[in-house]
Amino acid sequence: MKRLLIIISLLITLAFVFAACGGETATTPVPAATPTPAPITDASTPVPSPANDFDADRVIAVFTREDGSGTRDAFVSITGVGDDMYNEAGVESDTAGIVTKVENNPYAIGYISVGSLNDRVKALSINGVSPSDDTIMSGAYTLQRPLLICINGDSEQNDLVQDFIKFMLSAQGQAISATRWTMVDPNAPDYTSSGLIGTLKIGGSTSVEPLMQPLRQAYIDINPGIEIEISGGGSGTGISEATSGVIDIGMSSRALRDGEREALTAINIALDGVAVIVNPDNPITEMSIVQVKDIFTGAVTRWSGVE
Repeated sequence: MKRLLIIISLLITLAFVFAACGGETATTPVPAATPTPAPITDASTPVPSPANDFDADRVIAVFTREDGSGTRDAFVSITGVGDDMYNEAGVESDTAGIVTKVENNPYAIGYISVGSLNDRVKALSINGVSPSDDTIMSGAYTLQRPLLICINGDSEQNDLVQDFIKFMLSAQGQAISATRWTMVDPNAPDYTSSGLIGTLKIGGSTSVEPLMQPLRQAYIDINPGIEIEISGGGSGTGISEATSGVIDIGMSSRALRDGEREALTAINIALDGVAVIVNPDNPITEMSIVQVKDIFTGAVTRWSGVE
């Protein structure tokens, strides 16, 4: 009987122990899993707009123009980037491509003609100076270059080519330049219709093209017997095709090089700045030339490195 009571007592004790252990297991809180941080976006991947929550630790998405672009030539020359362009930079073949990339990525940076600026992107002040007609004309805004047309020897003898050049450098033509660019001659003479008829072919720089289009239309309005065909392709294309005679007038946003000057004559029709652009959601509003160079050579790869 004693043995039976001892066994019953042990069973009761064990039952309490198991109950206590089970209760503790059921009520002990389990630590929440630590959330995995979002990965840093690489330079080529567009990301959703962060609104006012800009993450400076993101990689800077750098975008540049292609080799042969007059805008690139001016940009790398003035900033000192030279041949050391960041090897992770995305390359776009025209102004519209750069604008689209920067518009769609709040962590992107690029550069375009000041004359091509719109509210889809934001132009930065450089060394404390914003790009404007006055600062470009005075030279205070250092990122600037001429907008050129170039013609070969045959075009120099072409009356229609010479008449269109006369219009571009007239008071009417320079007034068009002043709408978005900087005129080269505020005291230009008036133009009167020549009465010529014929067709002109013009091609090249996508930075000069937005200026050439309204010049073309205004000239045709005065001279209804003339047709003008305009194509893009970049400064290198315009220079090459003007040299070979495929087109009558080449457009270039860079100066002619030694070998090119032997075949072509360059004429400055306007002044233009090169704007360094970022997404409107980027809180940065200005940079120094040194900071721009550091980004476009890859010495600085995250926005937190821009102080």
